Amino acid sequence: MKKTILKNAMILTLNENDEVLENSDILIEGDTIKEISKNIVPEGDEAVTDCLGLLITPGFVNAHLHSDENMFKGLYDNLPLELWMLYSYPPSPEYGDFPERLVYLRTLAGAIEQIRSGITSCQDDVSGHPRTTADTHRIIFKAYEDIGMRANISTSALHKNFLDTIPYLRDYVPAELQKKFFDPIPMSEELAEAEKIIKEWNGKGNFKVTLSPIAPQRCTDEYNVRVYELAEKYDLPYHTHICETRMQRETGFEFYGKTIIQHCKELGILSDRTTIAHGNWLDDRDIEIAAETGINVVHNIVSNLKLGSGIMPYTKMAESGVHICLGTDGTSSNDSQNMFEVMKTAALVHKVTQPDYNRWPSAGQIIDNAVKGGARSLMREDEIGSVEPGKKADLLMFDLSAYSFTPLNDIKNHIVYCENGSHIKNVMIGGVMVMKDGELTTIDERAVLSELREMNKEFSERYKKVLPLSDEIFRYIDQSYNTCIEKEDKLWRFSAPLSEYRKS
Repeated sequence: MKKTILKNAMILTLNENDEVLENSDILIEGDTIKEISKNIVPEGDEAVTDCLGLLITPGFVNAHLHSDENMFKGLYDNLPLELWMLYSYPPSPEYGDFPERLVYLRTLAGAIEQIRSGITSCQDDVSGHPRTTADTHRIIFKAYEDIGMRANISTSALHKNFLDTIPYLRDYVPAELQKKFFDPIPMSEELAEAEKIIKEWNGKGNFKVTLSPIAPQRCTDEYNVRVYELAEKYDLPYHTHICETRMQRETGFEFYGKTIIQHCKELGILSDRTTIAHGNWLDDRDIEIAAETGINVVHNIVSNLKLGSGIMPYTKMAESGVHICLGTDGTSSNDSQNMFEVMKTAALVHKVTQPDYNRWPSAGQIIDNAVKGGARSLMREDEIGSVEPGKKADLLMFDLSAYSFTPLNDIKNHIVYCENGSHIKNVMIGGVMVMKDGELTTIDERAVLSELREMNKEFSERYKKVLPLSDEIFRYIDQSYNTCIEKEDKLWRFSAPLSEYRKS
């Protein structure tokens, strides 16, 4: 078994005692940390790396992203979620069936950016177009396998006619246009494909499968429950989107007569294996339910700001005992996969939501969200989330001589407020140095990005051909959006008060 000793490092452990160790060594056997102490003496067969002047921390966990959006970086702006989805997820039946090489390269492109920003584990809520298949997922798993990332890959699926996923839409869309939208494939086929992916990939190497009905209102109740039962059967995470937008809050009342999270509790699909992305529009009772059921909530602050979705009640949720983790979300709604941007934005935004500075999130809380919270969401707490014996050797090594750490004061403040990922020297995942001295070691980064650039023209031309349906239905979804925004509701998650928004 391969042995490695990392010597003379400063170590941010995030262990139970939250220790910061100086001039300490880490002994790694295989993919696991075996010992942490001072002056570990090599026995002769270890690879020794001198880490003097380096800070070692646990790798970050990106608890929510969509790698299928990686072709849309820098493409859209100033669209709210429901209108933006028309273009990032075109409802045209002709959208999809991408070349295998494109799927492979786009996945690698996102993984490169994640590793360079210190993300060693991710939860990729990838959607297949036009449907999720085991064949496409093999390519996605292979990309993460080749670059060496630890990953949970989802079997994300919509299971309703598109017209039935948004309030009032069928009332607005003309009958002739409605004929262009189709019902989903049979539930039995979707579940069988998910089970096929589980049996092929779950537990293989660095991988776990996550089960993901894309959002409760975009699937039937039966489908949501059946997927949750499958997650229980195989002891897997259950991942969905809840109350990302003001429109989705209204969706709950329109579809169920109550909030979506209250409806989900009645369905029995909320537990510690459940992660909901966003949660911006949870009300006080919803937050109580989130705490009571032990669910995880992924805070995707940069994406939420880009799409104008509203500001998650972070402080209230944290003080209520809700388990919070962090995510970049997809490249189309964030434009990057950089966890430092997410951490700094999350730390800053919630300082201006109310004036009691004693309740503002600290850098330490944010780092815990980015590491421990993510590990919990991925159901990998026994593997990752700290630097201590028994955990996987998923480690970041920062250059302490860089300007981000000079002069050196509070380590956690430096990571959240001063660093942007530029001074990560090495990244180790499972004992393998996947980035050394700033260069990726497992793939040819320049060749991957060059080839993807070459494929983009063909992709763009093909993509533009499926947009007429999105353009055609845009005004009807815009009508639904404005109807929802204008509904009377005391809950308001935008920074400007409701009185400033009202046009009359």
